[in-house]
Amino acid sequence: KMADSKSRPSSGLVKAARIGRDRIPFGAGVWLLWVGIGMNATLSSMGYHWIVAQSISLVFFITWGIYNVDPGAVVRRIMFALVETFFKHFDVAGISNVPEEGAVIFACAPHNSQFVDGLCVMKAIPRKDLGFLVAAVSFRRKFVGPIVRSLNNIGVERPQDLAVKGSGTVIIEPGATKIVGTGTKFTSETKLKYIIRVEEGVRKGQKYKISEVVSDTEVKLREAIPVINGIEETAQIVKYKIIPYLDHSQVFKNVFIRLRKGGSIGIFPEGGSHDRTTLLPLKAGITFMALGAMASQKGLKVKIIPVGLNYFKGHQFRSRVFIDIGSPIVPTEEQVLAYENGGSEKRKACNELLETIMAGIKAVTIQAPDYETLQFFRAMRRLYWHGERRMTAGERYTLTNAFAKGYPKVKDQPQVKQLYKKVQEYRSMLKDYAMSDYRVQRTDISGEEVELYGKNFLLGLIIYRATLLVVYFAAAIPGTVAALPYFIVSHYYSEKKAREAAAKSSVKILGRDLIATWKLIISLGLVPLLHFFYTFLFWIFLGETWSIVYFFFMPFVSLLTILSYEMSKKLASSLQALIYAYLGNSNGVSLVAKRRDVAKKVLKVVKELDWDKALMDNKEMKHVFRRLSSAYDMDEKEIETCLG
Repeated sequence: KMADSKSRPSSGLVKAARIGRDRIPFGAGVWLLWVGIGMNATLSSMGYHWIVAQSISLVFFITWGIYNVDPGAVVRRIMFALVETFFKHFDVAGISNVPEEGAVIFACAPHNSQFVDGLCVMKAIPRKDLGFLVAAVSFRRKFVGPIVRSLNNIGVERPQDLAVKGSGTVIIEPGATKIVGTGTKFTSETKLKYIIRVEEGVRKGQKYKISEVVSDTEVKLREAIPVINGIEETAQIVKYKIIPYLDHSQVFKNVFIRLRKGGSIGIFPEGGSHDRTTLLPLKAGITFMALGAMASQKGLKVKIIPVGLNYFKGHQFRSRVFIDIGSPIVPTEEQVLAYENGGSEKRKACNELLETIMAGIKAVTIQAPDYETLQFFRAMRRLYWHGERRMTAGERYTLTNAFAKGYPKVKDQPQVKQLYKKVQEYRSMLKDYAMSDYRVQRTDISGEEVELYGKNFLLGLIIYRATLLVVYFAAAIPGTVAALPYFIVSHYYSEKKAREAAAKSSVKILGRDLIATWKLIISLGLVPLLHFFYTFLFWIFLGETWSIVYFFFMPFVSLLTILSYEMSKKLASSLQALIYAYLGNSNGVSLVAKRRDVAKKVLKVVKELDWDKALMDNKEMKHVFRRLSSAYDMDEKEIETCLG
């Protein structure tokens, strides 16, 4: 009950605002603003310090805000601003699949960024009633809790968050149907359906459900302790933790109520966050919520909409995210009836719906067996692209996904294995020469641009861009120096949290799903603190006027720093390519030759194996497919022309 009350989305401030809107008419609210402005003007004219005048008037503005502004909307805007700052590109496809009203469950995956995923989905989906199922432990956190509560979320208690250290030690014996302990207190610390989780040894992380508590030193298990294949194991004495059994019926009731009212709820059906390149198995809870809600109210139609979160170096500042919203899935009447019947029919209906949801999620996400293969798909996308312009986010995602979907069918072909090796060799060359593929593609380092424009033109262009680089670099220095403490602290702390999470989890690899989350959380506290601290330093050393100027205008300098830094990176990259062109550097020539060779092989293998057929299902990408479909029959010169 205590956890339940803490996970309610309404805080005291929200309740006060709702009550206040009923008690204070709109006109009175306007008068509060008027009096606040009047007090500021009056006190200033009487010679009071501006801080005194502003502080008193601020009381009236805050009072007006409490009774007239929705705190949840304010928190959303602040969070969305952080997302817009963190990601350089935020693109969404499939908005038309989202209904303006009606019961909807958004099935979001992969859950690759713990706190950021939900914010990205909320920003992408234009429904103000959207909230998420969130771990109840988040509601209890001192700093994050108020934010989570204000975003219309529903708390769900997770057993692992309530795990406690058990007294004494237990003996784990392969094949045994019971656990015997030494110094344990099973009768007071455990109950039926509780779980014992091993905390050390080869079985660390394994869980065993209790079927009967016999005594303080003995419990019976629902299933025998499994034998680990390939390991000769004797009985082990280990430390353990106790995970309580939780009844989630109240959570389901809360979800049913929202859906019956025509609201929407977001769910990450994989469960916890992770940093894998493939989806985790989906939990069946989402099917219980959809079918259960429809069964609880005749005529209710619950739409399940897959939402794919596709990050491109998503743990890094100023990276990219592409949100793809899939077609709605509506459970059939037969599935609802089977759910109501219970037993094996219920399980079958839930499994069928879960498979449909998984298929929908796979259609809007990029799947790869490992990180290197994912990078292979992305490199193929760039080598396959022939356009004079850069790809849009939608084109970038569609191409990568097309290669990822077709890969399982062709991965064992000899020409694909050879192509994989060639592409990875090209990627290694790019790293060695510190060049991007885009620069290699756009700059003909072999000398053709030198012949076209002349060396004097290239020299002038180098000088011009070098000058711009110096200007942008200089503009970025003040903000970078000011933000240096944040970068150091956020990098250290987020990496530390990632390592700790990876060590505790059985599904995380490096814990990268926590990095962006902690960078944003740290920014919420540290950035304002640094801002006030620097304002104080300006006041001490430069006086009141300069401290006021800094306080109000430094955020714009910070924005200028971000833009200047990005322009500096672009200019530095282009300068390297131009210098190679001007000097006729052999490294550049080999890169261009390698790219042309690999691009031709990509086109040839893709067309031979019909690897890009999935593009025909996307009306925006048919033009790419049609143009390159005829390239396989071209001669070498025509293929080079097609590849640009």
